[in-house]
Amino acid sequence: MCAINQNLLIMKKLHLLLIAGVILQLNTSAQAFLGQSTNGKMVQAAAAVRLPFNNDQVETAVKAWLSQKGYSTSNTHGYILSRGVPLATGGAGVGEGSDLYFSTSSPDRKVKDMTLLTLVPAKKNQPITGGSFVDSSKLDDARVYLDSLAGFVSAYTTGVQIGDQQESLRKAQKKMGQLRNDSTDDETRIRNLQSDLAQNKADQVKASAELQNYIGADTDKKQKYQKRLNKLLDKQSTLEKKIRNTQSDLADTKAGIAKQQSAIDQMQQTLETVRNRQR
Repeated sequence: MCAINQNLLIMKKLHLLLIAGVILQLNTSAQAFLGQSTNGKMVQAAAAVRLPFNNDQVETAVKAWLSQKGYSTSNTHGYILSRGVPLATGGAGVGEGSDLYFSTSSPDRKVKDMTLLTLVPAKKNQPITGGSFVDSSKLDDARVYLDSLAGFVSAYTTGVQIGDQQESLRKAQKKMGQLRNDSTDDETRIRNLQSDLAQNKADQVKASAELQNYIGADTDKKQKYQKRLNKLLDKQSTLEKKIRNTQSDLADTKAGIAKQQSAIDQMQQTLETVRNRQR
């Protein structure tokens, strides 16, 4: 039985290593290839690459990449368009710019964080409403361009994820601090209430003794001391209720602290995972 459990543990570790290896491969070895871009009824030859991020993240990174290089973007006919971008890295045609049409899609609906990024290179100011507009002579350059872009997308998006996760962690830790302060306040309040309750009970003993001393006195005196004792009894009831309510608040706060700590631990684990991916 022990051997079976040990084997299951080994298999589980191997499975986790395999998943980590796949993620690492996706992040470091994204290879662009020649394929097609399908946008409505328009099907164009294109360069493409699969990236382990969702569509919004990839589109944001693409726009950042182009902006850093001094090129503006616009949205047209379902594409992200950037005009006059040189694709070639050397040799003839290096100074010629192409109009780049980027689009994103989800190649597998079951995989949330996976995007197929396609790039259709076109000649400058080429109309795209008359059918095929791809500049086939630039497809290989577009594929190489996507390889460079893929590395940027990975680094940029991972950096954004780290920033977002750090901000979420900061807010969670701030909330934890508030919960701990509430817990301390509740505990202090309970101690003070319990002290007041103890004093109240001592005052009741004294008031009861004084009432006994005047048991045979006139009615006014007996009513005076009886009224004082009744007030102390009413105050006791109020104090006990406040203690119960504060103890309930304290229990809720401690449950909130435990829940918040679990959330913080998960956030820290996620942050470390993203940092490892960045490294």
